[in-house]
Amino acid sequence: MKRKAGWASMKYLFALIVFVIGAYFAPQILESKGGPCQAFEAKLSADIGGQNDNAGLLAGLVSGISDGEFGRRIATREYDRLPAGLACVRAYYTLDTNDVGL
Repeated sequence: MKRKAGWASMKYLFALIVFVIGAYFAPQILESKGGPCQAFEAKLSADIGGQNDNAGLLAGLVSGISDGEFGRRIATREYDRLPAGLACVRAYYTLDTNDVGL
């Protein structure tokens, strides 16, 4: 019986690892970008572009030049205790574009 209980916990651990890895790489795949900060920046520029034409133009220009640095700075400013990659992933899922002060 102990052996079956061990396998059951390993299944849950494996499922958790797959979920965490999927959550980390999903923004990159959904936005077709090379990293989490680039994906957050693409989402941010798309969301801002729909709100205001001038802000959308500026966000589009910056995202084309910065290669994820713009998104990295916003994410690390909002979530300063996380490493940059994890801050960008968290910002991709949770940050509201109305709260971002450009």
